[in-house]
Amino acid sequence: MDAKSSAPVKVVALLATLSAAVVACGLVWPAWDMFGAARRPMLQGWDDSFYYFWLPSVVIDHDVDFTNQLEHSGTVAPATRDLALTLPRTPTGNLDAKYPPGWALGSLPFFLVAHVLSPAGATGFEPQYLVAVWLGQLAYALAGLWLATKIIGRYFPWNVALIAGLVGWLTSPLVYYQTARLSMSHNQVFALAMAVFWLTLRIRDGDVRARHWLALGFCAALMVVTRNVAFVYLTLTGWVIARHVRSIRPVGWMMLGAALPVAIQLIAWKLLYGSWIAYSYGGERFNFDELHVADVLFSARHGWFYWHPLGLAGITAFFVWAWSRSEGRAWLISLSTIVLLSAAWPTWWLGSSFGNRGFEVPTLFSMIGLAVVLQWMQFRPLIGRAIACVM
Repeated sequence: MDAKSSAPVKVVALLATLSAAVVACGLVWPAWDMFGAARRPMLQGWDDSFYYFWLPSVVIDHDVDFTNQLEHSGTVAPATRDLALTLPRTPTGNLDAKYPPGWALGSLPFFLVAHVLSPAGATGFEPQYLVAVWLGQLAYALAGLWLATKIIGRYFPWNVALIAGLVGWLTSPLVYYQTARLSMSHNQVFALAMAVFWLTLRIRDGDVRARHWLALGFCAALMVVTRNVAFVYLTLTGWVIARHVRSIRPVGWMMLGAALPVAIQLIAWKLLYGSWIAYSYGGERFNFDELHVADVLFSARHGWFYWHPLGLAGITAFFVWAWSRSEGRAWLISLSTIVLLSAAWPTWWLGSSFGNRGFEVPTLFSMIGLAVVLQWMQFRPLIGRAIACVM
């Protein structure tokens, strides 16, 4: 093996080591909260708590009233907790819980394992519950990154796909949400989106077995009921169905796969708001008259590309690559739509955020763009050196 062929192996090994170190540091953070002197549950505020509250409320209390979880869990700051307890109740008398139940559904198998092994009287906030869910979400993170690399590997040599995937991950805010903040929705949404993309591409290539359609329906529905705005990532799936499906049977399999997540969302709305269909975000609405496109992309207040310049390089190259491909154009529609919706949201900076957490799935698009850049670098050494300096 000559020096040129061994260089990518060394780069992959270096990036993998760096990634492992980042993961270790990220996991120590919530572990210290749980097992350090403070003994705090590894849930870090309002969003995390309300995603999690579905689990102990439904499994242990057999209801959807989160009042006792909010009062006694200790995962929400006292001042915020006390204010929330005074807010108007829903039409069914429950505490308003705007966050969909998808994250809890994805975490349910791990929560149930802990529940079976826990003594009577457990509240769902004991370490065994939180660690079980934490490990489950970590498994989703690894699966999502593996699928992302396989998707990139469909278009580029495997060593390029590995390097682009690792660099894209390390230079993205997704690092935080797949290590230190697994209790937010973004890790699970990324993993499910990668599964949806992978299954859709397999089906487009002719692998139309029923199990693929079932899995596609389930993953797509669970993704949307984890973070509702993630429906924009179904553009590719819709295109494949429109172009390649010639009978109702595959769609039937997909709808069957989607049935459980959809049913759970509908039941949750019914129990919380007294209606099968509800808008749970109250006065928060998209405002297309006042868009903040430049802000969500470049602002020091959690702008996507403000986080690291390689993100901009990756997305720029992705646009060039995607324009000539049907699946690429579908992804460009998804990317443009999520940018527009993020810019129209009243809190476009998404409150407390590590980088812009709303662009978790487009991290894949940046990775693909970086793979394009890596191929360019093979023939343009000067560009390669400049990019290495930026990294």
